[in-house]
Amino acid sequence: MAFSYRDYQESDRVKKLAEQLSQLEAAKPGAWTGGQYGQQMQDALKALQNRKKFSYDVNSDALYQQYKDKYVQQGKQAMQDTMGQAAALTGGYGSTYGQAVGQQQYNAYLQNLNDVVPELYQLALERYNMEGDDLKTQYSLLADQYQQEYGQYRDMLSDWQTDRSFLSGRYDSERNLDYGMWGDARDFAYQDY
Repeated sequence: MAFSYRDYQESDRVKKLAEQLSQLEAAKPGAWTGGQYGQQMQDALKALQNRKKFSYDVNSDALYQQYKDKYVQQGKQAMQDTMGQAAALTGGYGSTYGQAVGQQQYNAYLQNLNDVVPELYQLALERYNMEGDDLKTQYSLLADQYQQEYGQYRDMLSDWQTDRSFLSGRYDSERNLDYGMWGDARDFAYQDY
């Protein structure tokens, strides 16, 4: 009778660990793609970097146009009132004096309009600076969220690596033990033969 012994076959315990290890390998977190906030953060940074330099055009300022309409209307009204008062003094007849005084009143209102321009410039500059501060704040908030999300990803990846190392070590130990027991049994059977 010839020596015969069956080939090594993993035990159910080792097969179960191999299956768990395979499932864990399949559940590996994917590569970091920037998360939910990565693109938003990049967009906010581009908006901040590509922001146009401050410039002020009084004619395109809607608030200036409102002031202009108001001062022109008040200037015309003052001119007409002044000319009417001058005409009343001359018995109802218009005069060059009335026209000159009326024009002076009108010009005074337009000068008041020009006096408002530095204030409007300052308001526009403040609005521009506030918009820049808002962009910086938005970028900062998004960067914080990005860092938090990336940290969570790194924690998840680290946890996965720890679990994989643990399970891989258990699998190796169990397989070595299992194989060693098989080898011992084979050697014993050979000696017995």
